[in-house]
Amino acid sequence: MSKCSRAYVCLLCVFVFLSTIAFAVTPDRINGNLATGRVVTLRGNVHHKALPQFDRGLADPSLRFGSMTLLTTPTPSQVRDMQTLSKQQQDPKSPQYHKWLTPEQFADRFGLSHNDLAKITKWLQSQGFTVGTVARGRNWISFSGTVAQVQATFGTEIHRFNVDGQIHVANATEPHIPSSIAGLVTGIRGLDDFHVRPRGVHHNFAARPMYSSSNFGQVIAPGDIATIYDINALYNASPAIDGTGQKLAIIGQTDVFLSDLNDFRSGFGLPSIACTTTTTGTVGVISACNDPHFKYIFVNNETTTDPLVPLSGDLAEADLDLEWSGATARNAQIVYVNAPAVFSGNKLVSGGVWDAWYYAVDQQLAPVISMSYGLCEFFDNNVLDVNTGASAADELQLIQANLEGITFVNSSGDFGAAECDSNTTLTPSAALATQGIGVGYPASSPEVTGVGGTAIPLTNFGSNYWSNSNGTDGGSALSYVPEQAWNDDDEIGQFCAQNPTSSFCQSNAVSDALSAQAAIGVSSTGGGASNCALQTTDFSSCAAGFAQPDWQSVSISGQTGVRFSPDVSLLATANFPGYIFCTQLSELNVSGSGSSCASGIEGALNLTDKNGNPTGSVIGGTSASAPIFAGIVTLMNQYLGASAPLGNINPALYNLAHTAPNAFHPTTTSNNQVYCQQGTPSGMPWNIVCPASGVLGFLGSSSDATTAYNLVTGLGSVDVANLAPAWKSFATQPSFTLTRSTGFVSAAAGSDTTATTITIVPQNGFTGTVDFSCSGLPTGATCSFSPTSSTTTTSLTIQTTAGMASVQNVSVVVTGTSGALSSSTDVGLSVTGGTSSFTLQSSVNGGTLAVNRGSTALVDLGVYSTDGFVVNSSGVAQTGLPVTYACTGLPAETTCSFSPSSTTSSVAVTLSIRTTAPSSAMRRDDRHSGIFYAVLLPGLLGIVFTLGSRKRLARGVQMFSLVLVLGMSTMWMASCGGSSSSGGGGNSGTPPGSYPITINATTSGGPSSSAHFTLQVN
Repeated sequence: MSKCSRAYVCLLCVFVFLSTIAFAVTPDRINGNLATGRVVTLRGNVHHKALPQFDRGLADPSLRFGSMTLLTTPTPSQVRDMQTLSKQQQDPKSPQYHKWLTPEQFADRFGLSHNDLAKITKWLQSQGFTVGTVARGRNWISFSGTVAQVQATFGTEIHRFNVDGQIHVANATEPHIPSSIAGLVTGIRGLDDFHVRPRGVHHNFAARPMYSSSNFGQVIAPGDIATIYDINALYNASPAIDGTGQKLAIIGQTDVFLSDLNDFRSGFGLPSIACTTTTTGTVGVISACNDPHFKYIFVNNETTTDPLVPLSGDLAEADLDLEWSGATARNAQIVYVNAPAVFSGNKLVSGGVWDAWYYAVDQQLAPVISMSYGLCEFFDNNVLDVNTGASAADELQLIQANLEGITFVNSSGDFGAAECDSNTTLTPSAALATQGIGVGYPASSPEVTGVGGTAIPLTNFGSNYWSNSNGTDGGSALSYVPEQAWNDDDEIGQFCAQNPTSSFCQSNAVSDALSAQAAIGVSSTGGGASNCALQTTDFSSCAAGFAQPDWQSVSISGQTGVRFSPDVSLLATANFPGYIFCTQLSELNVSGSGSSCASGIEGALNLTDKNGNPTGSVIGGTSASAPIFAGIVTLMNQYLGASAPLGNINPALYNLAHTAPNAFHPTTTSNNQVYCQQGTPSGMPWNIVCPASGVLGFLGSSSDATTAYNLVTGLGSVDVANLAPAWKSFATQPSFTLTRSTGFVSAAAGSDTTATTITIVPQNGFTGTVDFSCSGLPTGATCSFSPTSSTTTTSLTIQTTAGMASVQNVSVVVTGTSGALSSSTDVGLSVTGGTSSFTLQSSVNGGTLAVNRGSTALVDLGVYSTDGFVVNSSGVAQTGLPVTYACTGLPAETTCSFSPSSTTSSVAVTLSIRTTAPSSAMRRDDRHSGIFYAVLLPGLLGIVFTLGSRKRLARGVQMFSLVLVLGMSTMWMASCGGSSSSGGGGNSGTPPGSYPITINATTSGGPSSSAHFTLQVN
């Protein structure tokens, strides 16, 4: 190599290196000055409940929002790349399979540039805000400030609103942001205190007698879950699969008492946890903890301090989630991520659970996240972009979770198919739903595993399924107990129909599901078809749901094209039978203070509320099934070892439903139907509004024919002992990927490329033989492999033909197949077009071809070349590129055709020239047709003006009619007026004479040639 050549090579290497660095750096997107004063409206940032009828005027300007979040979005191309990478990470055949990102890697590929982040941060500080946490993923910034600062900076007003008897604060108008960050900043969370409420459903009646067990009665204890869902096989394995070495994050928005957690754990033989608790104020609240079984993280975003005050309602939810996740993943560290949704003094401490789960994802706190909070799709304006349909802030954060290898589990909801309703929206007397059909979010997100609820049928509470005694873990279940969909209204109605003299049934006038809903409200599992992930552009109504992911390979009659929810279900009812848990007595409306389990588990089931009614420390809802399933996923992470963490597990679940059906208990009995107020809500699409029947919802029996998936319980519950090995087989199934020694090859037309080595990369012990093929080749190119089948490597050579057209960097796809397995890679190909040529000769050879009218003449054509355009393939002469033929100069009533008739590589072609003989026909006299239309036209005009004289016909209609009649009349006369001149339908045939004919032979981008002769028609 010469010195000059080496210099060029070195220069090229430097260029490539610098280009790589350039692509690795996120480009700046903010060009203007944020302080110019030019602003744009940030739409979709007024809460749906901040309505004028609830407005009570301006809020205190000194009120401080302790945790606001500025949300940003990647570019459209970055969003597409995120979605592509997410699919690749779940494809065992992809080189990206389970190659998770760190938050910093996510930031470098999909976050803001460092410069843009610095500009936004500096601008917020210049407005007087205190900047707290800047996301590691560089996609959001938390900050705090007063109402006055918010109003001055964002051009909105913060008002007080009285909604359902509670005073809230919220922005009454859309905020504004500098125009230079429009399209980059998409929302501001934390401008209101409409926090998501917990979904835990308390044990709300005492109709069904307690089972005759000597200790705990007929309620669910940790040992029952271990038996019913076949987890004991993992607990008893050696080494035990019990969560050892694993972490599971629980999302919450309240402080908790240590005594509740430890009373539960000690009551069922689980290790106690040691934490620091408060000794003043509210005593016994966890303030710090990093125990092997429990870790406490306060999401302060660096602008607030922990209030250390438990929040009523949220406390019972947190206790349920923390206790039962730990009861399932018994030796894992439960990480409690708490963003308290309370006022402390004159400051709103945080944004609640939404702040908590954003923080948990951004900090990559655990490979499994469980959240028992949610809202219906319509109440979240940050799901899909209303203008483009692309993922908005919340969806992007969930995709980030998946890209980091996080499995996100969420409860599907406790309001049946009416997830947009709540206890405050039901009609006063009959408790009818008024908000239409809806599903819970984020459970409906394709990036989230939604967990629904089941119940034990009334017929399955006998001794054939339950023991009269309990184990040390509280268990009394003897085996799997067949389940049905959770619908307490329906099951209570059945109970009262069978037991009409029950005091509960008589005092509440319950005899069926309708009267049960009137007595206790809606209490059933959330589920259905996504219908409002995309809202209308003014955020006033629903436009569409999530598209059905390709991995959700199930079909439901009458439901097409959308994401279905839930994915799986576990026991969730609070009544059939309900979950034991430990919480503060105040959460159960029981007098006194302290833990409900202070006197032991048996004492917790024999409490009396303030009204003198017997009550137990029992709870239910999908708030129970979600953390339990999250615990099961945590066990899977330990069991699968190197294949974990798992990221989005939905593709695996639906694959296993087809390949390992014994890992699931399909649940197709019962429903999640809800009685509703006909015609409500107004302003929504017809498929959301309560129908004339007054019932909305779904039947479990309407299910997928293969998997029994349904819109009430999803794939059903799980058999963990069968699920674990099936999952390992799926995650570790032998497979392979292909790599190539070079990504680009080139050749001059007529020559071969240099050989490219294709290497088989075995995965999970693959030892099979791979057959190779290629696709995407340009015209004139072929490929060959040596050998054609291999267990290790093969050599790819691409052959080109002389005369083929030039191509630049065409992607040639190399596919390897071994049985049902396949994998692909690609090689770029460029070809420099050849200089070969050909001549087209005919049997007439420039002379004259005579033909009588009505006859067909044949001409033999041949392709000849001396410089490589004609090649021999297996002893047969062919053209290097397919040749297309056409003829010009033909007289009227004459056609030509070629055989072979289409583009061909044959060197011999036959041309057929077909002429037409003259013919005669009866003449039709159309001389009077013009008179007819001349008479018709005035009549039509008269009709138009007569109609136009009537007052009710607008002048514009009259003029339009006139123009229309004139136009149509013109066409009538033009098409008919001259038909009598000659011919009368006869055909004179091909005109006699001599005609110069040209035959053109062309190739796609390559050489061409022509042949000429004279056609003599007699």
